[in-house]
Amino acid sequence: MPIGVHTSIAGGLYKSVERAEALGCDAMQIFSRNPRAWEFKPVTQAEAALFKARREEAGLWPVAVHTTYLINLCAPDEAIFDKSLFLFKKELSTAEQIGADYIVTHLGSPQDMGTEFALLRILSAFKDVEAAGLGKKTQVLLENTSGAGYGFGSDLADIGRIISGARKFGLDTGLCFDTCHGFAAGYGMAEPGDIETLVSTIDKEIGLKRLRLIHLNDSKGAFNSGLDRHEHIGKGRIGLEAFRALLNHPKIKPVPLILETPKKTEADDPWNLNTVKDIRGGR
Repeated sequence: MPIGVHTSIAGGLYKSVERAEALGCDAMQIFSRNPRAWEFKPVTQAEAALFKARREEAGLWPVAVHTTYLINLCAPDEAIFDKSLFLFKKELSTAEQIGADYIVTHLGSPQDMGTEFALLRILSAFKDVEAAGLGKKTQVLLENTSGAGYGFGSDLADIGRIISGARKFGLDTGLCFDTCHGFAAGYGMAEPGDIETLVSTIDKEIGLKRLRLIHLNDSKGAFNSGLDRHEHIGKGRIGLEAFRALLNHPKIKPVPLILETPKKTEADDPWNLNTVKDIRGGR
């Protein structure tokens, strides 16, 4: 079970590898660019080569790129949808250029257009991605959401339908399951038996072989609250024993983990990493 954190690219892409290595990570996640801007600046060949070389030296696997928060692949507005698809393809191209294993994306919001509109919209976007020859070197992972407002992707059955639909035209996608989001959306983890039910649900709706990555976060919000507020491992409503049961489940143990826990001090990432290493059945 590789474990890592989301690291900063400040000072250059390769710096994120050095930060992950210094923390003792096995895996890592980055933004390849400013996650709150539409402007896109391509990565140079030199930057990509340096990142790949440092990543190979560090022996990190997997490396995931998280897309910008602005991307909305089920936007009803044509201009926003077109901008989102353009930027998604650019970011996926960058991920492939730097040798990332996965690109993680939120699916966006269809506003009041509903589930069926969102499904068709997202599949049309992914068909365009496949036609562009992208998504072969770097696998697209769909992240579940907390269920707040009109946000799409809180129901694992809907994500399963997208994954199945994309396979029909040749795009192999997978799931990145966020524990805080899942808990907030009504997938229990904190009570006895919850973890077995969760694993069975993922297997039924997605297929465990398509669970490629877990964003490991405790939740400040209550169960089924729709509140997307990450907390340190064991300090939130999910709790340490639930994480112990999850991380030591035989069908979950091989899945790589990326922590997206709060970073208020330099001690936060090491504390959360050590906590996870302690509860996953020993170091």
